[in-house]
Order: sequence, then C-alpha cells, then structure tokens
Amino acid sequence: MDTSDPFIRFDKDGLCNHCTNFLETRIKVTAHNSDTEPSLSNFFENIKSSRPSGVNYDAIVGVSGGVDSSFTALLASKYGLKVLALHMDNGWDTPIAIENIYNLIKLPGIDYHAEVLNWNSFKLIQKAFIDSGVPDIEMPTDIAIQAVLHKVASKYGIQTILSGGNIANEGILPSAWLYNARDSFYGESLIKKSGLSLRDYKQIKFGFRQEIKSRFINKIKTLYPLNKFIYDKEAARDVLSKEINWKSYGGKHCESTFTRFTQLIYLPRRHNVDYRRGYLSADICLGSLSRQEALNQLQRKPWEDIDVERDSAFVARKLDYTLEEIDYAMNLPPLWYTDYPNRQYLLGLAYDFYRLINRRPKASNF
Repeated sequence: MDTSDPFIRFDKDGLCNHCTNFLETRIKVTAHNSDTEPSLSNFFENIKSSRPSGVNYDAIVGVSGGVDSSFTALLASKYGLKVLALHMDNGWDTPIAIENIYNLIKLPGIDYHAEVLNWNSFKLIQKAFIDSGVPDIEMPTDIAIQAVLHKVASKYGIQTILSGGNIANEGILPSAWLYNARDSFYGESLIKKSGLSLRDYKQIKFGFRQEIKSRFINKIKTLYPLNKFIYDKEAARDVLSKEINWKSYGGKHCESTFTRFTQLIYLPRRHNVDYRRGYLSADICLGSLSRQEALNQLQRKPWEDIDVERDSAFVARKLDYTLEEIDYAMNLPPLWYTDYPNRQYLLGLAYDFYRLINRRPKASNF
C-alpha cells in the first residue's frame, strides 16, 4: 500500500494501518481450515433448513459473470441449494461475462432472474459521480446491486443473500478509494451538487434505513461462503473453467467495461490509485505472494493489456461525453469522500452498536 490513500498511516516498522488491521482483525473472520467439506456442508445445510415454509428458494445470488459470484453460485448448486441467480444489467456487461452467466445458470438447482436498470437515468447518476471528482465512481452500481438484490429477495420471500465478497481478496481496500455505499446522505450530496434530480437516484437507492428494514422486518441476511474456507481465486478459476466452461475476461472485476475503465484507466490517472496494490497486499499478508513478486507485478502499468483509447472512447460515447471531456476530467485534481457532506461518524456508531449486540467482529471499513 502507498499514499494514494490520503488517510493511510504507517507505524515505526513501515507497516500500514490497512495491513495491520487485516492481520489483526479481518482475517480472523475467515475460516483457516484446510478441511473445507465439513465447514461448507454445515454452512449450506443451515441455509436449507432455515428456508421459510412456502418459499421456493433457499437463497439468492447476485451474478456478474465474474469469478467470485460464479464460484459462490457453483458451490450453492453443488451443495444442493435451490438458488435464484440474479443479474443486474447496468448496461456495461462484456460479451464474455454474458456467456459466463449463461453457462452458470445451466447448473442444477439454479433459476435465473434479470433486472435491467433504466439506462437513461442510470447514466446520469454515473456522470454525476464522475463529475464529482471522487474515486468511487462505481458506487452507483454497488448501490443498485444491493437495492435490486433486496427487492427481488423480498418479492420471493427469500431470506438469504449469498455474496461473493470475501476477505481474502478484498480485505485491504481503503475507504478513501471505496467509501460506504450505504451512506445515502453522501450519495445525495453528490447528486445535488450535479444539479440532477434526486428522483433518478431514488430508483436505485439502498441506504441505511432500507438496510434496517430488510434485516429486521423482512429478515433478510447476507452471508459470505467464500469466507468459510481458504479461498484461492486462481483455483476457483480453474474449477469454473472445467465445470461450466467459464472464460477469463482479464483483470479483477473486468467483466464490466466500466469497471475496467475505472480501475485500469480512470483511477490511476486521476487519483494515482492502483487497485492492484490492495489485492496484492492481501496476498502478501496471506503468504501466497512475496513482497518482491508483488513489486515486480506493479512494474507493469495497470492499463498495459488493454486498448486505452478504445475503452476511453467507448465510455465517453456511451455516457454522452466527448473524448476530450473524459480526458479533461481525468486530469483534474482528485477529490475524496471527505470533500462532501457525509454521515460516516453516525453510521459508524450504528454499525458498531449492531455488531456489539449481535457479537459480530468488524470485517469492513464501516
């Protein structure tokens, strides 16, 4: 990790607060047990046994065509769950991602449901986040995914969401890069500054109040099966390739054209943020990669394997920018979530209280 996170801190030994927190707190949430079978079997059996009477599905899984969500759905199928695989189409899917989803939903016990966002509204929200100058321009998608998952789960009476999120690969991502998508006050602050009506934003909104309603009234919980064993992403790719003919789309989360643009072009240029530093730092902490090997990988520019001009032109055209406008935006001074009104402190207190009464460890930045 480096000072592309403006709030990073280093101790006398040169260790940053993110890696220290990862080793001392977050990694303890995962199951460091090489005997995967009993842990996963009990996990999925508990889900099946808790399915409410009259409900057709044990769980809902959001699928993007990426490794983590695909492997989560594959595990659920292998352990005999009846699953509703939900894909939220935000207009940025790559052809490879679509093919991966198509192959995934052929698995036993998996039904498919797609929710297509209103593109004319959604692109305005994405533009508002780009124009805001903050790094987390993917936040509209993160918000919409949660809104859609909980809406569809509630519609079908499903009380378990299975997430592909995992500590092993995503446990070191600074809040400066990826702020809390549940802070709707923050999101609305960006929208208001852009001059966009909140009516468009409310269509995808899923804030703290909506989360409380889902958890305590609709009894919907989110579980993370990839934290139940020592998750190896490369091994997961191999399994998916053999069992469903899953195909690689390149970098992490590059199943979306907009994510590829964001992580490999936009963030390195505007904020000097290289997401690989977070992923590689986690690998170092887990002992699966040496620091020197990580530094060797970082010698290559994030964008070396993609056509920067083509991707930039595609994003610009799709969002009704000119290429010059996108290029200009990437060269403006960076801003951060702290530059906008937010409720970080109050939400932090609320989450800490929730974890306290439920005796849950803190496994995220919030």
